[in-house]
Amino acid sequence: MYEIVKTVKGYNIERMIGTKGQFFVKTRPNVSVWFRTIKAATAYIETRL
Repeated sequence: MYEIVKTVKGYNIERMIGTKGQFFVKTRPNVSVWFRTIKAATAYIETRL
């Protein structure tokens, strides 16, 4: 089960409930990118997507 931590530009930054330091951004169906911090995920969304 995943929870939404933050939404940036329409993309959700999610993490698995009970974990620390594992954040995912789904760029397309069945494609996700993994990050260690919310800050890194936010920067990726703002610059690449």
